Amino acid sequence: MWNKIKLILWLVILLAVAYFVSMNTTPKISVNILPTFKTPEIPLAIVIIVSIIIGAVLILLFTITDWIAYKIDKIKLSRNIKHLENELERCRSQTKQKEDQIKKLEEEIQVLKNERNITVKQEEEESGAL
Repeated sequence: MWNKIKLILWLVILLAVAYFVSMNTTPKISVNILPTFKTPEIPLAIVIIVSIIIGAVLILLFTITDWIAYKIDKIKLSRNIKHLENELERCRSQTKQKEDQIKKLEEEIQVLKNERNITVKQEEEESGAL
């Protein structure tokens, strides 16, 4: 949606510039680029178009640096996410192993308790028989 709004805005700006250029075709001007360098007389429309092109190139250069920084950050973050996902998977597998160990130990405890109860009952029966 934002791209469509920007496109419409650019079209309006270009139409305004085109209208301004069409109204100023006859005057010819000379542009002072440097204090010692002056262009020959050229139509105002060409000066306006060249100024717009230079401005667009400058904006593009400034935008490209931001875009490159954004891409670098995106790459770093995706690497970080991948690393964290691997670590999460490792932690999950360790948790699963620990849970399995806990279950085995609980089963062993239960077996030992049952054996102990049987031994205690046998001793009570033997001592009661005496």
